[in-house]
Amino acid sequence: MEVEAIVNNSGNFSDNYVQNILDESHNVTIRSSELLSRLFPRLSTNLSGITDNLILTSASNVNPEILETCRISCVISCAPELPDPPLRNDLVYYKVDVADSGCSGIFSYFDKAANLIQQVSNLGGKILIYCVAGVSRSACICLAYLMKHHRLSLLDAYNFVKLRRSRIKPNCGFFRQLIEYEKQLFGCNTVQMVYNEVVRMEIPDVYDKDYRHITNYVKKINNRRC
Repeated sequence: MEVEAIVNNSGNFSDNYVQNILDESHNVTIRSSELLSRLFPRLSTNLSGITDNLILTSASNVNPEILETCRISCVISCAPELPDPPLRNDLVYYKVDVADSGCSGIFSYFDKAANLIQQVSNLGGKILIYCVAGVSRSACICLAYLMKHHRLSLLDAYNFVKLRRSRIKPNCGFFRQLIEYEKQLFGCNTVQMVYNEVVRMEIPDVYDKDYRHITNYVKKINNRRC
């Protein structure tokens, strides 16, 4: 499903736009999963259809069989530490040369990768994007693409992709750069970095709930010691 921007008269998203996407996501995910299950019964859980033209996966799924069956015309690698996969000569290949480290700079690739995904999509082509696990770097590029070309906020883009691939978790350094990118695109932010007592560092607030029960437990233990 392509994400279409539904705007009101003022040029902003209508109030029910994102909710409509989220409401439809369950059915879309089921349809995508059923299709992938028929094609690759053993690997389908690791192939995540983000849009009709964009598939997010891990490096283990980049092989000639999947490329051919999914009719992939463009491959984006976000795992420079791995050797280039065997590809047909007619495939477009683009590499995001960034290590999976919070100190790595991925920001400079947002526009380039997002524009490439959109160009291939406009021509009816299909893009396979991957990193080692399909969790951090490649997911980060998908979020940037949805923000730039489908005008989703970072929060909505994150929720949108997470519904299709629940395991995504860009590292905190990448999320800082996504927050910066959202500010550049829209002039405001929907995700904030917050200090988490458990990990003793700042994390995106969308991750904070993952640690909330642990945080509450730590607080209880500390209160008993006082």
